[in-house]
Amino acid sequence: MNKNQKKCFILIPTFNDWVSLEILLKKIEDNIKDEQRVYEILIIDDASTIDHDLKISEIKKIKKIDIIRLKKNSGSQIAIATGLNFINKEKENGAILILDSDGEDDPKSLETFLSHLDEDSTKVVVAERKKRKENIFLRILNIIRLYFTFAFTGKMMDFGNFSCLNNKHLEQIFNKKELNLSYSGTIQKFLPIKKIPIEKQVRYSGKSKVSIIFLILYSIQILSIFSANFFIRTTMFLTFLIFFQYFSDLNLYIELAVILYLISNLLILKTFFSVRNNNFLQLIEKINKVK
Repeated sequence: MNKNQKKCFILIPTFNDWVSLEILLKKIEDNIKDEQRVYEILIIDDASTIDHDLKISEIKKIKKIDIIRLKKNSGSQIAIATGLNFINKEKENGAILILDSDGEDDPKSLETFLSHLDEDSTKVVVAERKKRKENIFLRILNIIRLYFTFAFTGKMMDFGNFSCLNNKHLEQIFNKKELNLSYSGTIQKFLPIKKIPIEKQVRYSGKSKVSIIFLILYSIQILSIFSANFFIRTTMFLTFLIFFQYFSDLNLYIELAVILYLISNLLILKTFFSVRNNNFLQLIEKINKVK
């Protein structure tokens, strides 16, 4: 690496998705155009239960590939947090690209992310999901989740893990307890962001792990990150209902609304305060140097 070259870390969390990951690595290789950057890939293995043997003989442009295996399955958000903390510990400057291993995050967009970060290094670049290629049921569920969280937080969370940041951004979030709950929610809360429209692709292999239960739990985690916003907005909504019923003849079941108000706020607070400010690096079992 000469002094004119920049470094780019590509952080990829995965769990048993080795077939898709192998395809993804080849596509990343095919889409690297900038010879003024040195690319290193950091794969966070979230305690996969399937053995793997990555075939990387065709990988030439990527300088280094490491696999960090976690001691136990902790979910993609904690896997990302562990990877970010590992990069922060290494104290190497460079861009950090985060994408999932299943192929839904298009590697053709990597250079676009990097160019946007070069233009304005003060903002984290995120993929705004304008189009999705999931089945109609998942698309409807995602729309409901999106507007539900917006209504109660004031934040339009129309982006996920697919993003690009730098070391200055990393220094501001690497030790935040919110990373346990949601990487995207954490950067929305603490950092300025720039959204660019990126179409979500179809998985390379296998079925999506997203389900209605997953979306409900993830929505609770997002709401927990913005618990103050949630409390203010639900309080305003309940106050409006009480005043509206007082001045009208309608029965709005205020008792039920009060119960839902109390339960939801207690649930959000419990979720947030049950999360400890983990030393994410302690979750690492071993590091395999693939290349």
